Amino acid sequence: MGLIINHGSPKWWLSPDIWVTAVGASSTSAPGVANPIAGDPYNVWVKVSNPTDQAIDDWSLFILWAVPTVGPIPFSATTPLNETTIGVGAGTSKIFQAAMTWTPVFENGGHECLVAVTFNNSLPFPFPSLDGDAGPSDNWSIAQHNLGVVELKIHPRLHYAFQVCNSADEERDFVVGARQAPLAEVEWFMKGLSGDRKTYEKPGKVQSLGIVASAQPDPSELKAANPVLERVKVGPRSCRKFSLVGTLDSGTALIHVTQTIDERIVGGLSVLVRSDGK
Repeated sequence: MGLIINHGSPKWWLSPDIWVTAVGASSTSAPGVANPIAGDPYNVWVKVSNPTDQAIDDWSLFILWAVPTVGPIPFSATTPLNETTIGVGAGTSKIFQAAMTWTPVFENGGHECLVAVTFNNSLPFPFPSLDGDAGPSDNWSIAQHNLGVVELKIHPRLHYAFQVCNSADEERDFVVGARQAPLAEVEWFMKGLSGDRKTYEKPGKVQSLGIVASAQPDPSELKAANPVLERVKVGPRSCRKFSLVGTLDSGTALIHVTQTIDERIVGGLSVLVRSDGK
């Protein structure tokens, strides 16, 4: 085993070892800022651990961002924030800051996800794409922080755009599904929410939860939205745009979106939605 980044549990796309803080913030510790603001710059931090009994100093650390993606992420769909050689002492962990600040633009109508990769410099670069559910192995580790926070302040309707990707050289069929989950599954990350945390702790129920095969669905598509889409076809080494939709009249709800092939979950993202409704 080499240098690893904790995947997170119970969902491997919710790593607690990748987080952001406002530039100039007095604290750089996790969980940082859970709901960053579009247009503001942030520092990105990654905690890397060495579980072995020997120091390791010849590995690389990549830090990247991408639009929210379920499934393996092609490198062409990411933007790098950091690439450097790192070392971590035996049986210890070390926190690294990305060389570049990250300014979320929410260009897709939702939030970006953050990805961190470590790998052994003595070997060829091992990734045709970023497959977050894989590993860690003796020579590499991949982790994702793929949690979006949506505030419904005026209208109770949720619209969260994301993409479904296929890293294979041939077209493949996937199952893409959404379900509501207990807020306790993101309790750690909720510590990083700005404002009064108590306003987030009241559970809510999402109505008409569904997925639409469009980044900007029209009203007729919203009415036909289904929480599970079977046989979603994605071409070789490409991505398709989708939207998570529903309504939340009050409270807070956690939604997991997963991408499955042959009954194996190959991708996931989570959305924490809060309504100002009473």
